Amino acid sequence: MKRARSIRFRLAASYTAVLALTFALIGIGVWIALGDSIQETADHELHRRLAEVRHYIDGFSADDLLHLEEEFREETLLSQSTDNIRISDPHGRWLFRTPATEYWPPLVLETGTLPASGRFTTIRFRRDLFRVLTAPVKVGTVEIGLPIDEFEEVKSGFLWLIALGSPLLLVLASLGGYWMSGRALQPVDAISRAAAQIGAYALSTRLPVRGVGDELDRLSGVLNAMLTRLEGSFNRITEFTADASHELRTPVAIIQTTAELMRTRPRTMEEHVRSWSTVTAETERMAQLIADLLTLARYDAGKTGLELQRIDLSEVARTAFDEMRVMADAKDLQLFLDASVPWLIEGDADALRRAICTLLDNAIKFTPDRGEIRIAVHGGAQACVTVSDTGPGIGPDDLPLIFERFYRVSKDRSRQTGGAGLGLSIARVIVEKHGGQIHAESTPGIGSIFTIWLPAA
Repeated sequence: MKRARSIRFRLAASYTAVLALTFALIGIGVWIALGDSIQETADHELHRRLAEVRHYIDGFSADDLLHLEEEFREETLLSQSTDNIRISDPHGRWLFRTPATEYWPPLVLETGTLPASGRFTTIRFRRDLFRVLTAPVKVGTVEIGLPIDEFEEVKSGFLWLIALGSPLLLVLASLGGYWMSGRALQPVDAISRAAAQIGAYALSTRLPVRGVGDELDRLSGVLNAMLTRLEGSFNRITEFTADASHELRTPVAIIQTTAELMRTRPRTMEEHVRSWSTVTAETERMAQLIADLLTLARYDAGKTGLELQRIDLSEVARTAFDEMRVMADAKDLQLFLDASVPWLIEGDADALRRAICTLLDNAIKFTPDRGEIRIAVHGGAQACVTVSDTGPGIGPDDLPLIFERFYRVSKDRSRQTGGAGLGLSIARVIVEKHGGQIHAESTPGIGSIFTIWLPAA
């Protein structure tokens, strides 16, 4: 049953079926054409003989017609034409007939009903097959017969050739088709074997590409590109899981350690307050991390929850500015806003406010005291939000990676500034879900500029 369902078997069966149908159509066509050709040849020969007979009879006078039979028997000119011939007068009396025609069936028709070219009939007399031409002549009606047994033998021979040769050719063609199908499907087997070795921890394996540029090579190329994307996604998921575990492990460890220390011995109220403050801070940190992870997971699953409507991007920027101004004042930072011109876009105000607040939060964290942070809204064909600061800047090696999840510029994953390295990742996802782009420029020692482009309404 497996062989019957294989592509190789089905291809070979299809070849055989198509070839059998082709043989049948060709055989029928040749059979019909051969029969027509034989009949046309016999009819042409009978017309030639009829012309000879007519020419011969037209040369007779009225008196000679009385001796027609004797003249025919003595005339050697028509010896070939008169082997199977009989002539009757208009009343149906025989004027002449050869011995071979004496027992023919009565085919004589009235002269008035025959066309000048005559009529053809095929008869079987005893074991012989004849093609007979019945036509009017000067003295009445003539019937000329031509044996066509040899022609029929040719047709029979051809029929036997088709009947015996076709099955043999079909068998050879089937075997050849099965062999060719196997050769053609060898690359598929190679692809199957390579694909069977690919697993979650062997995504680096690639399907073979022969370099001939056919459909299978194109298929292997497409699948290899897909495997490359899957490998990248799997690696990111693995890294994401490892980083999330690391980030969650630290607050859990702090909470556990604090709780164990609290129960080892009696403590003062001041120590209890300090311990519970630590637990509360780490719990809030862990809750924020989990919330960020859930946000990214929802965006990755396509469940953005965005409510797009026409909004003023300048108003969204002012809201974010007011929300973050307290934090800037706490660090004695100067926070400036340039959003006097309305810029209408289709978007979710809360999500975009969060993205802008993330950029402002990062600028506030890393900008030294008494530094400057500016937020501006402008644009043209696209609406644009820029957040610039006078912080330490970002190195050229770190700049392409700052939007990656859990990435921190600090190589020791310092917790001094807080956060888990997910803020910029969430901001990028929010902007991209709005059909926009986010970009960062930075000069170490001078500061950084983050720019958000969004389609204008």
